[in-house]
Amino acid sequence: MTTSPHASSLSLSALARRSILLWVGLLFSIVGLVFLTIGVNASLEEHAYRTQGLDMQAVVLEKTLVRADRQNTPRTRYLVTYQFTSADGEVIDGTAEVPVEKWERLEAGQPFAVTYLPGDPDSSRLPGGNQWIPALVFTAFGGVFTLLGAGLAFVDGRHLIRAARVLRHGLVTDGTVLRASPTSTSINRVPQWRIHYRYRDHLGRTQEGASHLVSLAEGSTWKEGDRGTVRFDRERPEISLWLGRT
Repeated sequence: MTTSPHASSLSLSALARRSILLWVGLLFSIVGLVFLTIGVNASLEEHAYRTQGLDMQAVVLEKTLVRADRQNTPRTRYLVTYQFTSADGEVIDGTAEVPVEKWERLEAGQPFAVTYLPGDPDSSRLPGGNQWIPALVFTAFGGVFTLLGAGLAFVDGRHLIRAARVLRHGLVTDGTVLRASPTSTSINRVPQWRIHYRYRDHLGRTQEGASHLVSLAEGSTWKEGDRGTVRFDRERPEISLWLGRT
């Protein structure tokens, strides 16, 4: 038996908080966009070096050694600080990491070849540098994570949109519990439950559904044959929400 819509204890915000795929999808999308941005910027910079980079002769100012440690520096870095004059007459300082063999041979005052971008002299680097592989890896990794995250978020987002429609315009009826059981999804290492139920729609047809994720404390209180409240979509009665005891 169905009745007119009325307020329920279940809210869209409560559903959203337990929409694991939505939050995982958003997290994946954010991480993916960060990596994608890094990859695209690195690719654009590499293309600029290949097409616009100018080779200049710099002068070594000093050599520094950054020893490896267990916290911030996983390996020893051999750095050279240099100075050069750009095509516009601007004096630019830069620092580059070099192989240990080259670092040992260099001394202050010696010439040091660099490549720089005329529009951004501070981006100078060693000639012949190739950042295409890291740039492509970051771009591919970011693209995959962004698409995967967007797909997951879309799936749960679509369910939330349907739930919002059912909560606002759905019909209410009695539901009978078929079973309540834990799922493979956990929140804070606690398995979440689903309640499977049966109900009759406004046309007298028998429909079945499954609740949103519920806590162990809530799910374990239900057993086969218990009665609860269900709200379903008038136009698509197979879409429903378990409201529990209202």
